[in-house]
Amino acid sequence: MENKIIPKGYFRESHNPYYSIVAALPLLVIYEVLLAITQSGYWQTRNAADVWLRNILTMFNLTSQQMFFVMMTILMVLIPFAHVKYGALKWKFFAFVLIESLVYSVLFGMVIRLILSPIFMADPMSGGLLQNIALSIGAGLFEEFMFRVVLLNVLFFVLKPFLKSIPLSALIAILTASFIFSASHYVGSLSDPFGLYSFLFRWIAGLMFTAIYFLRGFAVAAYTHAFYDIWVFI
Repeated sequence: MENKIIPKGYFRESHNPYYSIVAALPLLVIYEVLLAITQSGYWQTRNAADVWLRNILTMFNLTSQQMFFVMMTILMVLIPFAHVKYGALKWKFFAFVLIESLVYSVLFGMVIRLILSPIFMADPMSGGLLQNIALSIGAGLFEEFMFRVVLLNVLFFVLKPFLKSIPLSALIAILTASFIFSASHYVGSLSDPFGLYSFLFRWIAGLMFTAIYFLRGFAVAAYTHAFYDIWVFI
């Protein structure tokens, strides 16, 4: 029986990379615009994964300030190829991506607090409302890209030839990527002080974001992460 609320083919089509590419555009633009209007200096406060990716650009003789334009150019170049492969976008699907991500972010918060709330509660971020929203969006976009899209897949393809087992390679890649995701929050001058329970919180969070990434794709994972951070830190 056809679902009268969720459009036909939504879960299948919204999972493909085409929707992820297009859905990433507003996250990137909103992140940059909010930081531009709330900060006097370009590097004053940014998501750590964003800074690491920008530093990589120096290997290609690009300044870190050019990353926004580089990413926008890459996305705009990829969109026509994705259109040829996946066909026309169904724009109403994007509304359902937002709704689905909002629901997951609320459920995610309930589950993670049920597991760890007696021992860990996140501290609110310093800064104004718009800046905190920007950093939450940056976490959803850049951390999901770095730790799920890049690191997780790299680990899997490196491990698979050695372990000769797809399930085992996937399991180790997931655990390792989530471990590194958690550990990354304690690296750098603006990092959080290390705590066992906060580390476990973020490791479990990484595992849950990974599950969303595998089952629903990058777009839903990024928006879920961003919405969750907004609920927690605003």
